[in-house]
Amino acid sequence: MDVSPKWWIKARTNEEFLKQYVYEKFERDYYPRVILQGREKIDLDKSGIPIKEKILDNLKCGDFGYEFLPEDENVKESYSISNGNVHFHPRRKRINSRLLIKLKM
Repeated sequence: MDVSPKWWIKARTNEEFLKQYVYEKFERDYYPRVILQGREKIDLDKSGIPIKEKILDNLKCGDFGYEFLPEDENVKESYSISNGNVHFHPRRKRINSRLLIKLKM
């Protein structure tokens, strides 16, 4: 779940607000669409598994953990050789700060 660092600074001191926000956000926005269960990816739109109700029950009870993941930037480099010269091609991918939600099912 994407969140801003300013939001996190305000919300981290109030656990009840944070848990209520996560519940409402997931219920309203159905976010995220693809979740991980073990090593398996499950698409909540297409899987046909009634997992959303189970997730909402756990979120409503506040039975979940969370972790703030700050902004990150991945840099990958590739290269090509042309006429005996090596050309490096850096690729940067920026990842927004986010809140990782951990449920026990």
